Amino acid sequence: MVCSAAVVGLFLFSLNFFSSSGAEINNLPQIIKFLQENYGDGEMFAVAINIPSRKCSSRGKLNQNILPKDPSWKVKHGLHGIEGVYSGQSLIGAKTKTMDSLPEYQLLIQSDQSENGTQYPRLKKLLDKNKNGCVVFYSFQSPCVSSCPSPRGRYSIMSALDLFQNHTGPKAFVFKQVYKHKVSSVQRQRPLWHCYRHGPNRYAMMSVWENYADQIAWQAGINQINARVPLFRCSAQKCIPCIYEREVDGRCMHPVKL
Repeated sequence: MVCSAAVVGLFLFSLNFFSSSGAEINNLPQIIKFLQENYGDGEMFAVAINIPSRKCSSRGKLNQNILPKDPSWKVKHGLHGIEGVYSGQSLIGAKTKTMDSLPEYQLLIQSDQSENGTQYPRLKKLLDKNKNGCVVFYSFQSPCVSSCPSPRGRYSIMSALDLFQNHTGPKAFVFKQVYKHKVSSVQRQRPLWHCYRHGPNRYAMMSVWENYADQIAWQAGINQINARVPLFRCSAQKCIPCIYEREVDGRCMHPVKL
């Protein structure tokens, strides 16, 4: 359903995906498809890679050559270990074991034990390996609503996402599926429909979440994340930026097909 009251001009739109540093990730959909098919493990997992920038400019089919020291079997063995975490040469990954081990929090905030006692978040260690590399953080589910994108939330990831701002290479934060939010017993008054951005040159009517407070929190969270690292929602075939001209794309807030 297209918003009848919205009059939107046409904008030129590139098929390339740009990071805030201006560098291109031409093959972001192919990268996400490769990560999902080779490293995917259920619905609650996340991986991050730091690979040479040239590997983010090819449009051909990807293979294990982009992560030669982090083969699929090795990564999945780590994900099924006691901690559910893998820290490799060019890839880090985590899988949810309990509600206290959200995969994005494990990678962005928590640290590995080091020999000299120095503790650095797993993401920082990955970024430091190649400060000009192409970094893609991929979480199957979008981050938790009220806690992860909030600076004061229990599982806040904002301090770690600040690390992306100093990374000069191409970068993207990607999720595939909009998180299934629980409906609380206390509800605030809400509209039934809302007009959302739907790509670069149109708007569409979409239903409002039953938990309207969580929807407002997630919309603010999208802006918070995107201010630090470009945020996308991707399928195996395409990726969409979650922000168009300072407006949140409704497809990053609703479990609709891309």
